[in-house]
Amino acid sequence: MFYKFTTYKNLLFYRKLIRKNDLCFDIGANLGVKSKLYLSLGAKVIAFEPQTNCQEELLKIKRKYAGFEVNKIAIGSKNTVLDLAIGNHIEIATLSNKFRSYFTTKNTFWDRKENTKVVTLDSQIETYGIPKFCKIDTEGYEYQILKNLTYKIPIIEFEFTGGFIEETLLSLSKISALGAYSFNYILNEQPRFKNKLWLSYKEITLEIKSLNVINLHGNIFAKLN
Repeated sequence: MFYKFTTYKNLLFYRKLIRKNDLCFDIGANLGVKSKLYLSLGAKVIAFEPQTNCQEELLKIKRKYAGFEVNKIAIGSKNTVLDLAIGNHIEIATLSNKFRSYFTTKNTFWDRKENTKVVTLDSQIETYGIPKFCKIDTEGYEYQILKNLTYKIPIIEFEFTGGFIEETLLSLSKISALGAYSFNYILNEQPRFKNKLWLSYKEITLEIKSLNVINLHGNIFAKLN
């Protein structure tokens, strides 16, 4: 989704999660807004963004930051080639047919597609190493990225929306099966956790189920204990 950041507040928020020289994956980097945020904290960032229209902005970031690398590929559950549906706003593109159907309106539509190389998250970990922080924002495709993950990533952030609670719960279950994780979340890109204390898998599952799905948009954070 498109990010309207209050820079200082976000720096304070992410500074508690990301430290200098941490390796970060930005999956679904779009125009690189969050990549720039991580880089400003001194992190090394590997960005994954298949949209051709986003590459120019990402290459501008690469020219500015030595610790930034861009991969014009998508991440999924297996190595393959798929059609990426491109929306009429640059911030939306998806490999999820369900997402495309759910978010089609008179103001939001999908008028183009790109043939896209898809690789697994494991394959990129084996290339670059285990990231300290991995952000996943892929318009309804988050679970497909996580479902075959075998590595324990210290901190994972992934987007969730009201129409995809089932996929959100599957993602939580998958992460929990990898190791002893605690969970928290934010809503509507506001950089403050909804809970003062991090939650267990059972607690976060109950809380997500209790949320009103109308216009629901948030990000879940999973932290390896």
